[in-house]
Formats: sequence, C-alpha cells, structure tokens
Amino acid sequence: MTAETNPTDLILPSTTGYQTLGRKTFVIFFLDRIQIAMIFLLIAIGLFAVGPQPFVAKVPVPNLASYLLLAAWIALAVFAVAIAIALLVSWIIYVNFKFFLDEDSLRIKSGVFSKEEIAMPYRQIQNVDIERDLTYQMLGMSRLVILTAGREDEAKPGENESEGVLPALDKGLAEQLQKELLKRTNVEKVIEEKP
Repeated sequence: MTAETNPTDLILPSTTGYQTLGRKTFVIFFLDRIQIAMIFLLIAIGLFAVGPQPFVAKVPVPNLASYLLLAAWIALAVFAVAIAIALLVSWIIYVNFKFFLDEDSLRIKSGVFSKEEIAMPYRQIQNVDIERDLTYQMLGMSRLVILTAGREDEAKPGENESEGVLPALDKGLAEQLQKELLKRTNVEKVIEEKP
C-alpha cells in the first residue's frame, strides 16, 4: 500500500481482523429507525398549528386550545425521546455489525442480544450484487448481497438464496469488496454497457 491510499480502501485480512461497515452506515441505520419519531413530530406540528386557530375557540369544549397545546408539547417530548432511542439503537447495531475477509471465507458478525456469525466459504459464493436505492445513491452508499450455493437442503420453498448481506457500505468500499470477493471465488463479472 502506498502512503496515498484512500481511507475507504478495503483492508485485507493479512493486516487486520473484523472491521465495521463505515461511518455513513450509522446514518442509514438511524434513518431506518426514525419513522415513529417522525410521526410524533408531525402530530406536534399539526397540534401547534391548529391550537391557536379561531375555530378552536368556537368549539363548545372549555380550554380546548390549552389541551391542544399540552398535547403538542407531549408529542414533541415523545418525538425527542424516540429520536434518542433511535440514535442509541442505531449505534449499538452499528458497532456490532462487522465483516472480515478470512483466508477461505467471508465472515459477517451481527446482533446485539442474539449474536450471529456467518462464514461463507469463497467456493460457495455464486454472485455478489450491489444494490442502491435513491437514499443510498444520495448518500453514496451501497448494499452488498452475497448469493451462495449449497443451501438447497436448508432452504424452504420461496426462500431467498442470499446468505450474506452487508446492509450499508460506502460505494467505493462496496465495489472494491465485490471485486475482491469475485476474484477470490473465480467468478466472471459481466458488465453490460448501453450504447
């Protein structure tokens, strides 16, 4: 390696052990967990907007405006707590999701309470796909899906044949990891170019 090596370059197994998926991965994990918090934020905004309206004063319920204001503050507090919980859960999942290119297999560790370690021998890897939805494209991220052979005896009908998924990697790291895995599995990579 040269002194000008890109920091997102893949660290090969001879130099290190397990590594995390990258800093941007935490953002993806967080975005996956804030839906409930966003609902409470929208409720709070709606209640703050409706509370001071003149039609609320005409409703025959006494102190309705103050009840709406109280409900808005409660929804805002629930939003803040939900954001804090989403941050904590995302961080815990992020630090416990790691991968390692071993001599003969790709190893993936994940889980918080129920730890899981998957070892996929290179000889069983059939394909390595990179997926990018709109959010991933905007963040420069990729999802790596590793398809393996030899799971027919374990697989149930209709079950996906992918054994390993690295849910969020930097785009450059995902491409480099895909290239390295395909090289180690001796699989040809076909690139389709449109004229």
